[in-house]
Amino acid sequence: MTQRHAGIAFGGAGNRGGCSLNKRRVASGVLLVLAATVCCTATARVAADDSQWLYGIHWYGDPSGSIVENMTGGKGIWSLEIVIPYDDSWWQASGQLWKYQQIVARGHTIICRIQPNWGLAVPQPEDLAQYLLDVQASAQTLADTVHVWQIGNEMNLYGEYGGEVLTADAYIDAFKAIRTAIKAVPSSLGEQIVLLGPVSPGGVIGGVRHTDGNDYLGQMCDLLAADDLDGFSIHGYASPLYDAAAARAEFQAGYVSQLAVIDAAGFVSKPVHITEWNRRVEQMTEYNESQSAQFLHGAFTDLNTWNSTPGAHPISSACWFIYADEPGWEVYSILQLHDIGPSGQDADLWDAFQYACTLDYPTAAPSGGGSSLMHDAQPPGANIAPSAIQVMTDSHHDASSTGEKAIDGVIAADSKWASAGTSPPHWLQLDLGEVHNLSGFTVRHAGAAGEPSYFNTQAFQLQTAPTASGPWNIDSLVFNPAGANSTSRSYYRPQSVRHVRLFITDPGIDNWARIPEFEVYEAGPADFDLDGDVDLGDFARFQACLTGESAPQSEAACFFAHLDDDEDVDLADYAEFAALLSGPL
Repeated sequence: MTQRHAGIAFGGAGNRGGCSLNKRRVASGVLLVLAATVCCTATARVAADDSQWLYGIHWYGDPSGSIVENMTGGKGIWSLEIVIPYDDSWWQASGQLWKYQQIVARGHTIICRIQPNWGLAVPQPEDLAQYLLDVQASAQTLADTVHVWQIGNEMNLYGEYGGEVLTADAYIDAFKAIRTAIKAVPSSLGEQIVLLGPVSPGGVIGGVRHTDGNDYLGQMCDLLAADDLDGFSIHGYASPLYDAAAARAEFQAGYVSQLAVIDAAGFVSKPVHITEWNRRVEQMTEYNESQSAQFLHGAFTDLNTWNSTPGAHPISSACWFIYADEPGWEVYSILQLHDIGPSGQDADLWDAFQYACTLDYPTAAPSGGGSSLMHDAQPPGANIAPSAIQVMTDSHHDASSTGEKAIDGVIAADSKWASAGTSPPHWLQLDLGEVHNLSGFTVRHAGAAGEPSYFNTQAFQLQTAPTASGPWNIDSLVFNPAGANSTSRSYYRPQSVRHVRLFITDPGIDNWARIPEFEVYEAGPADFDLDGDVDLGDFARFQACLTGESAPQSEAACFFAHLDDDEDVDLADYAEFAALLSGPL
């Protein structure tokens, strides 16, 4: 979100001093010397004692009068703060140090957004060399208060690069150099963690947003390898036109869509922080604040549920924009809205945040393995979706576009499931009647039925569950940036499933999901490796499952070895297996 205050991009709290520009310089040789010592100092750093909670704010405010700790119940949370090396002395690292020291002393963890100036996410290429020195000077000044950094802000906005287009290539070139400069400075708090800057989420807006947010994020990811970054910062918003429930759904669809982009690029093991999120109170009425209050604590609950969902890429922190008492920003400010109107967790933003903190939602990070159940391939076997005994959807537009249209085997524009045009997410759910051995899914988008490809689904999840009410497992987060007309995902190993769901967080150019066909494939009997035949590779897995007569075999990996429908895996099962062999023993 581009924030403006008195003609300057709004990025912090407190007075903006009238001092002249005081650029801190370091000797040109320092950059190279420190860069050479990074590997030597990394292993000696003390492990960071960062906030153990999901909760966060954007701008702590004036420490001398802050009541953040009352709001959090004493919990140390995350706080997004800002350093602007080329603004006046207040916004430079030396001007912010006193504030940062008090924030950290009170148990909070700072995420420091750094950029050359307001409305300039990274410097122009000709200014980069000097800026790297100034970044290092800032990191040195803040070495005992900051070790988590965000580089720039909403780079796909004209207003964040002096009215010009900052391409993903240009930003990534600068990001890599800035990250190197920061990581060359040891911090007493632990390893320097440098987050990729957040995009402005949403589609192109003439004169404002030059590139769709997910597209820009995808472009940046395509230019990065795992060793080029330490994590991501993202933004998410909800419209003040929506009530609390609809706003929660819109917000979740937004961050999950960005996670789909990140996962599709292979960064499933990188931490993600939401460094701006809100539902502004506009117009400033008691009703609107009550909806934002309910949205605030409800969204934290949704985030915690998301973080607890198998297969989900977890969110490490969520920093509400804004906390500080800043004139002109009442529609966002937790502190400024406090005591205006009724109190209570469902009426007041401050009380809502305080209530959320009593729920003890922890921070979360990827487990580290980054393994996936699925890969990009056409699944073998037969499409069993048409035999589903029940089809459910979040909604449907009219009787001609019900969920049943998506499993009738007809790929045509007049035979599709279309959701309502409400804000996503939208979902299509099937009860397959009994447990099946699934090999994967194919989703046919609007373009497959001859409609324009810009109607194709952009981001969605393939989910499975043991019951119709869940709990749902996210087997694949899918991003479709090129607008492919169909998307196929295959399991590496067959999965035993009865309930499946297509969960759409970004339908495409508008809010309507358009799905001509949702295909669910069943693995052939004894095809353990899902290669479409039964051969020696499958026999090796079958043999490992043998228990003998009347000796139950309950290992999940041996589900497909039960070929005669009893509890053991014995010679009777082998006889069935041998009859299916398509290759020699």
